[in-house]
Amino acid sequence: MHRTGRLAVRLAVALSLAVVIIPVHGAEDKPDKKKSLAALQRGMQSVKVGHREQALGDFSDAIQADNSNEPAWRERGKLFLSMGQKDKALVDLEKALQLQPSDGLAFAARGEYFELVEDHARAIQDFTTAIDLKVQHTDVYTGRGKGYLATAQYDKAIEDFTQGIRMRLDNPEPYKGRGMARLSLGKFDEAVEDFERCLARRPDYEEVYVDEALALAATNEYTRALQSLNTAIRLRPEDPRARRVRGAVHERLREDQGALDDFTEAIRLDPKDSRSLLARGSLYARQQKYPESLADRDKAVQLAPESAEGYVARGSSYHLLGRHEEGLKDRTKAIQLDPNYALAWEARGNAYYMLGSYDEAVADLQRAAQLEPDNKETQGLLAKAQAEVDAVVKKARAQEAAPDTAKVTLPGTAEPPAVTAPAPAPALPGAATGSAAMFNAQGRQLLQDGKYPEAVAKLSEAIRLNPSFALAFNARGFAHYRMHEYAEAIADFDQAIRLNPSYANAYENRSAARRAKGDKAGADADAAKAREFR
Repeated sequence: MHRTGRLAVRLAVALSLAVVIIPVHGAEDKPDKKKSLAALQRGMQSVKVGHREQALGDFSDAIQADNSNEPAWRERGKLFLSMGQKDKALVDLEKALQLQPSDGLAFAARGEYFELVEDHARAIQDFTTAIDLKVQHTDVYTGRGKGYLATAQYDKAIEDFTQGIRMRLDNPEPYKGRGMARLSLGKFDEAVEDFERCLARRPDYEEVYVDEALALAATNEYTRALQSLNTAIRLRPEDPRARRVRGAVHERLREDQGALDDFTEAIRLDPKDSRSLLARGSLYARQQKYPESLADRDKAVQLAPESAEGYVARGSSYHLLGRHEEGLKDRTKAIQLDPNYALAWEARGNAYYMLGSYDEAVADLQRAAQLEPDNKETQGLLAKAQAEVDAVVKKARAQEAAPDTAKVTLPGTAEPPAVTAPAPAPALPGAATGSAAMFNAQGRQLLQDGKYPEAVAKLSEAIRLNPSFALAFNARGFAHYRMHEYAEAIADFDQAIRLNPSYANAYENRSAARRAKGDKAGADADAAKAREFR
């Protein structure tokens, strides 16, 4: 339900509760102001010593004795709020403001209510009114700071948290809030300082250790980040967020088993957290465990079907497994969900580039570059794709200038080549120098760079070290295909299929090679096989 809708329901419930909560006096009832004031004072004292149930009864007695006792309504509303009874709290605070529209303390308390129900705009409005009414208290500035933080108004948040700190130096909350605002602005060192000050005032503040670890990791201080996360997990072993973040730090340190253990434990603690599944799926992909990666990413998409990030990640797994149509579909879905998500445009552009659809690649990468002008990887890939388009245009123009009357095809006027480049496969972390995985990764990168003879050399070495490496045979076959060495290409695709009879991408590539040699029947048969295994 939309936040505004949820608030409307809460208000309706609150009004219905008013029938029960608000005492009704008959015409013959006379307010006993003295009795009401005494009950209010007893309630305030009960709150001070932590007797909340007794205080609740005292405030109710005060209201019963005098329905116009505005402070009693306000204090009971604040007490209801502290006890988690938000709807009852709203009833009392609305009544208090009806009785005394200039009660800044009531506005501050209602601001806390709106912050709890995540209506940040109204929370900011109430806290501002309280401040205008001369309520000068650390909790009011901290509350408004939280509202600014939640609405990404980070500079205003920092101002309010700083004011809250000035008013009460021993309060950990404004230090935490200011640290989060600075973290969001990329001021990582200052954020760490604030988190340290917060923890000095509250050493058992578990979630702040996790926040501090994020700031430390952003400055590559992974060892310190790990120490903070270890403390967080010792304080609260069942926190999935701490496990997930520690897993990411382990991965940065190339401690893959530690990362896998933490991601898996985070998933066990919260099976519905798509972020942990995406994190483990990314680790599996880097380890070339592509089916496992796809399984995690597919589950993440099911749990968060409106998340563009999940579709980009799953699309990558599809491409790594040679299921290119599904990969492109996922990345298109990500763009539909978030048209301003630069990574989605870059990912689809990269896929088009690998598939030889350079016009489409250029269009997507240009959009990604517009959204993130400083992304060097996007700029580099865009330059490569544009170079491919320029080369095709140059060749077409040369053919047009020649006396030959053969048909000339310009970019974008015909279907892209059916052959598909094998997806890039990063080497395993810590792979031994000279391993098959390393040569395979290097060869595939050379394919991406259009350096086909060099790619053949690297991939041949991968095959020498691991004669059962189907991925390397498929990649080398693609390199031969690009150099118009169709017999050699078909031989490599044959071997890739022998090693992996359900290798759809190898069938697609062999279909293109056979068609180039004039074997239409064989090409059609391979294309059918590819569709079967997709």
